[in-house]
Parts: sequence; C-alpha cells; structure tokens
Amino acid sequence: MRTDFEKGLTLVELLVIVNIVAILAGVASVLLSEYGDEARALEAYNVFPQIIRSQRFYYMQHNQYYTADHDQLKDHGVDVSEARYFAYSTFLNESSTFSVRADATEWATGGWILYAHKGDPTWSCDGVLIKRSWLPE
Repeated sequence: MRTDFEKGLTLVELLVIVNIVAILAGVASVLLSEYGDEARALEAYNVFPQIIRSQRFYYMQHNQYYTADHDQLKDHGVDVSEARYFAYSTFLNESSTFSVRADATEWATGGWILYAHKGDPTWSCDGVLIKRSWLPE
C-alpha cells in the first residue's frame, strides 16, 4: 500500500511517457511535412491556368504557341512574381501543341509537374517528390 509520499510517478513510468510522446511527435511531423509539400504544389494550380490562357490568347493572335522560360512568362501576361516553389517554362510539342513544366525549387529539388496540351490534356509528375495524387484528374 502506497503512502501519500509515494503517489508520484516512478522514473521508469516517466521514461515510458516521454518515449510515447516522442514517437507521436515523430509521426505527426512526417504527416505534417507531407501536407506542407502538397500545399506548396498548389502554387502550380494557380500558375498553370494563367499560362494555358496566355497560350490560347497568343495562339488566337499569332496562329502558333510560344515558348518561354520562367522569366519570360511575364512578357506574355503571366504573373509569376509570387512563385516561390516552382520555376515554370513552356515549350512546343511535335504536334504543334504546347506543354508547361514546373520544376520544384530547393524544397523538393528534382520534383516536377508537366501539363501536356495534346488532344486530351494530360498531367504527369516525377511521382516521388511530387505525388500523382496531388494533380488534377
């Protein structure tokens, strides 16, 4: 039977509690990290439609699509001044259509997203750093 003085936690009980909290914190940080990466990928959802509209407008005026790197997109009316997580570029395909590519900056070096405007538009990504589930259907 314990006395009032002995009602505290033992050192072993305290260590068990600290270990459980540490494990839960580790799991939470991994889950939250992935949500942060997904949120960064949402930047592309704001920029890609601007580029696609700009390409369509340019095509109506010049009967062809343009190619541009990240810094040249502003010359075509695309606002990339707030873009921090991707560098964008557009290029022509062999079938007189265009594709838009977003290459991740230092937060996910090597990650990329590609939109191909060929027949049925398609989305693709590296699948490792940028997850397929983050892309539109």
